[in-house]
Amino acid sequence: MNPEQAQEQLTRLISGGQWEEVRSLLSPLLPADRADLIKSLDLDLQRKVLVQLDPVDAADILDLLEDYDAFKLASQLPPDVLIETLSLMRPDEAANLLGDLGESQRAQILAQLPDAEKLQSLLRYPDDSAGGLMTFEFYSFPESTQAVTILKELRSQQPQEEEVPYIYAVDEDGKLTGVARLADMIRAHPDQPLNQIAKAQIVSIHARQDQEMAARLLNRYDLMALPVVDRQQRLIGVITADDAMAVLEEETSEDIYKSAGILPDRIRQFTKSDLLVRGPVWRVWALRVPFLIITMIGGMLAGVVIEHFQETLETAVILAVFIPIIMDMGGNAGVQSTSIFIRGFVLGHIDARRIGKHLLRETAIGLGIGLILGAVTGAFAVIWHGIPALGWVVGLSLVCTVTLATLLGFLFPFILIKLGVDPTAGASPLITTVKDITGLFIYFGFASLLLGG
Repeated sequence: MNPEQAQEQLTRLISGGQWEEVRSLLSPLLPADRADLIKSLDLDLQRKVLVQLDPVDAADILDLLEDYDAFKLASQLPPDVLIETLSLMRPDEAANLLGDLGESQRAQILAQLPDAEKLQSLLRYPDDSAGGLMTFEFYSFPESTQAVTILKELRSQQPQEEEVPYIYAVDEDGKLTGVARLADMIRAHPDQPLNQIAKAQIVSIHARQDQEMAARLLNRYDLMALPVVDRQQRLIGVITADDAMAVLEEETSEDIYKSAGILPDRIRQFTKSDLLVRGPVWRVWALRVPFLIITMIGGMLAGVVIEHFQETLETAVILAVFIPIIMDMGGNAGVQSTSIFIRGFVLGHIDARRIGKHLLRETAIGLGIGLILGAVTGAFAVIWHGIPALGWVVGLSLVCTVTLATLLGFLFPFILIKLGVDPTAGASPLITTVKDITGLFIYFGFASLLLGG
C-alpha cells in the first residue's frame, strides 16, 4: 500500500470511528513511517488519532514530528493526554515541545509531570543552545571505579532509548576528567580503574554555546556523542549525533530562507521547509508578503528619483516611474519560490511525480500575493498621480508578473533538475531574464490597452 492509499484508508477509518482498525493499520508500521502518515492528515484528524492511540505510541509520534508539527498537534490535545504523552517522551524532546507552548500552559503541565525537575533544568537553556539540545541518557562513573564494577552496573540497568557508546569519568566534584569507549571498557582488565582506561583528551562543549557549534564538533571529530559541561566543567548531559544532524539541517534551512528574505525572527524556531511547502496558505502569505512589501517600497523610492527628472522626459515618464516596481516584485517573488522549491525537493517535501499539484498550489499562492501587492501599488499610483487607469495598469501588471514569476520559480529548477543541471546556479538567472522580458511586455501591454496607446 502506497502512502496515498494509506492516508485515504486512515482518513476513512477515522471518519467512521473505527479505532480498532486504525490501530491495526498503524501498529505494523515503523515509528518514522507512522509519524509521516499521521502528519499527512488534517490537524483535527491528527488530534483524534493521537487521543485514541496507546500513550507510548502517541509519545513516539510527537517525538518524531518536526518541532512545528509537534507544537501544532500538542496545542490541540486535551491537557491530561498531553501530560501523559510528555511523561513518556525523551526529556530533551519533551523540553523542546514545552518550550514552544505558552508560559501559563507550560507551568500548568510542569506542575503535574513526574520528571518536572529534569525538564526545568533543560528549559533554563535557550532552544538554540547546547544545553537545550542535550539529553540525560548517558553513563558516567567516578574515575576510580573498576572496569568490572562498571560492566556489572551497566548490565543491571534498563536499556536506554538512546544508547551512548561512551563511559564518562568524573572526579569527586562531578567534573569531566576522561572518556572511554564501551569497547575499551569490555577489553580492559577487570580490576583496571576508569581513569586508566579513559582518555584525558576530551572534546566537550559548554551548555550555553550555540547548538550549531555542537553539531560541527561532532562532525569534525567523528563522535557519536558530545559531553556538555557547565561553567565548573561538571558533566551535565550529552548531545547525540542524530540530534546534531537535525540541527545542521535546520540551520541550513534557516540560512537559505534568510537569503530569500522570508524568515521573520518571531517564528525562527519554526523554520521548516514543510511549513512553506504544505502549510496553510495564509501562513505562507504572512511569511512572504511583508518582505515583498518592503521591496515594493524600495521600488517606489526609485520611481520618485525617476520622477525628479520629469521635465526632461517625454509624456511616458508616468509609466517609467513604476518600471522598477514591476521588475523588482517579479524578481523577488521568483527567487522566493526557487529557494522554497530547492529546499523542499532536497528534503523530500516535494514529490517529483506530483509536480503538477505543487505547481498549481504555488501558482495560487503567487496569485494571492500578486493581488495583495497589486491592490496596494495600484491604489498608490492613483493617489500619487490621480489617474485611475494608471492604477489599473500598475495593479494588473503586478498581479500577472508576480503570479508568473512565482510559477517559474518552481518550474525552472524542476526542469533543470530533470536536465541534470544544478538548479541553484541556473534557476535565478533564467527567472530574472524571463521575468524582465515578460514583466515589461505585460506592463506596456496593459498600458496600451488602458491608456490609449
